[in-house]
Amino acid sequence: MTSRTWLLTLWLCTPAVALGFDDDGTDGSSPRAAPEHGKAATADASPVDRGVVEVEFSYTPAWNDRGFDSADAGYAHGFAGTLTYGAATDVDVKLSTGFASVYAPVPQGTATPAPSRGAGPSDLAFGTRWRFLNLAAQALELALTLDVVLPTGSQTTADELGLSQGFWSARTALVATKDLGPITANGEIAWMVPVSGDADGLRSVAQVNGAIGWQLTPWLQPELELNYQATLGPDAHVLGFTAGMIAPIGGHRLVAAIQRSLWALNTPETTSAGFFFKTAL
Repeated sequence: MTSRTWLLTLWLCTPAVALGFDDDGTDGSSPRAAPEHGKAATADASPVDRGVVEVEFSYTPAWNDRGFDSADAGYAHGFAGTLTYGAATDVDVKLSTGFASVYAPVPQGTATPAPSRGAGPSDLAFGTRWRFLNLAAQALELALTLDVVLPTGSQTTADELGLSQGFWSARTALVATKDLGPITANGEIAWMVPVSGDADGLRSVAQVNGAIGWQLTPWLQPELELNYQATLGPDAHVLGFTAGMIAPIGGHRLVAAIQRSLWALNTPETTSAGFFFKTAL
């Protein structure tokens, strides 16, 4: 897997940030907090409240089946920060960037020397989310998202791999969120295309994600996701699952999750993890 593919995968797995809302009790008991809508790898349709600024920090390591310590194993470490602002009642905007390091071993027998390691800033991304349907009685929300990536990260040199994807890209998605008591479900259908620059044969990336979370307690919510990605150009396909724990505590949110490939075609099977902390400023 090339360094560009690593970084694109990490960026696409970066979750949107969102706030939950209060749900009145229906049995005469005290109000019960609604399940947290945010997931580790599937976007949600709930925008940040108007006038609120949220910040999220994340660490997302990824590696292939041989693990971090093998000499011929590829891996990446991604650190990112995201600011999200509630611009209107149903619209928020976000800005994100980060730092990453990557190791992509050069295949044996390669005639031309090439770097195998790199570290530096990653690309800058802008995004917006518009919730166009909010049916409170049915606990159903639908939203459209748009994310644009600018290739501002470090570039490949003779000695180091670059951390930039190397081209401008745009990603749009239709996202749904549905509550069923203590259960919350998310669905996402997304499409990313290069819009400018050298994409090295990449034509588009399609994604279909589904997630379900169960509110065991107000401060603990396990979640399980199914994630599919098709990369056209290299014609690579990946089907995987994500399992994680979400802990909404005191207005903050902690997420720990692991993602594993179940099946892959024309791309290595990988394992990745994600650790996220979100809070309102």
